[in-house]
Amino acid sequence: MNIIRNLLGAYCLLKHQIKEDNVLIIQPLPGIGDIIWHLPHIKAIASNNNSGQVTLLTKKRSLARELLAGTSYVKEVIYLSDSENLYSRLLGGWRLGKFLKPFKFDHIWILHGSARYGIAAVRAQIKHRFGYGIGWQDAFLTSPYTMTHNDKSLGTIEKATRCLQLNGIPFPTEKTYLGLTKKALDSAKNQIKQEDKTLVGLAIGSSEPTKQWGWENFASLVGSIHKKYQPEIVLIGGPEDKDIANSMIAKLGHPKWIKTAIGLPILEAAAITSLCNICIGNDTGVLNIAAATGTISIGLFGSSPPQNKDPLIQPIMLSHITSYSQKNIQELTIEKIIDSMSSIPGFE
Repeated sequence: MNIIRNLLGAYCLLKHQIKEDNVLIIQPLPGIGDIIWHLPHIKAIASNNNSGQVTLLTKKRSLARELLAGTSYVKEVIYLSDSENLYSRLLGGWRLGKFLKPFKFDHIWILHGSARYGIAAVRAQIKHRFGYGIGWQDAFLTSPYTMTHNDKSLGTIEKATRCLQLNGIPFPTEKTYLGLTKKALDSAKNQIKQEDKTLVGLAIGSSEPTKQWGWENFASLVGSIHKKYQPEIVLIGGPEDKDIANSMIAKLGHPKWIKTAIGLPILEAAAITSLCNICIGNDTGVLNIAAATGTISIGLFGSSPPQNKDPLIQPIMLSHITSYSQKNIQELTIEKIIDSMSSIPGFE
């Protein structure tokens, strides 16, 4: 009997040790850039989990399901957007919790300050609840290590980093890269048909008018870059950027050395940025994606200061301004961009 009891005890202990935590991360900010900014935090939380994976709850507009298809530490992406209005009203947190309960998560990390997500975590009966804890959210968390009101002024990325630090999650010391699938890479290579020439990517889209440098400026920049370096150029953007690309190409006389990657699936667009020697663009998701794939990038910032401290992004800004606006971004000059390019290996 003792032998059987010992064997059963050993089995139960082993079963407990190999149990994989079911971890949910809520990151509800809707931008593609928001997902890229939080990749280090997502990876850090996943690395602290027995399975090495997490589930992400976010907005559909972020395209996270497609964008993270090659990211091994994200097991699943759940979208809020189908019932977004339902979850944002007074009882939204309670309804969201009802939706989450069948998933049987046992850990949740709320990378946002809203108390609504804390209510959802309680309603979903998630045992271990971590978050910023600023204001009312603190009442719904189980972690005693939350931020103070003094931390409220921290930026988006800084808050997420602070949350992990307070809860003892080791933050990656090395750069976190976006994973790409073989399918996306093969499709990108087929789209570009890259020869042995230097390839310069231009992220011509923008989520806001104040972040758009303008097609005429980009066309002039392309002319200057080609005159100095003779590279191939690829214009990268969403379906809404088709007119900008067409205007640029027409202005330059429809040269064969300009390629387009407009309206592609997001991970294929990411793969194309990974093939570039450099990517230049507006402060937008594609710029952040390019740097996340390992491509040195130059960002044009006139309407707001850069939040992403990625070492592969070289920001171009005006030093004399104290506020940011659409007028400011139009003052960014081609000369500044070319000067920044000249500091990058291969463009000296």
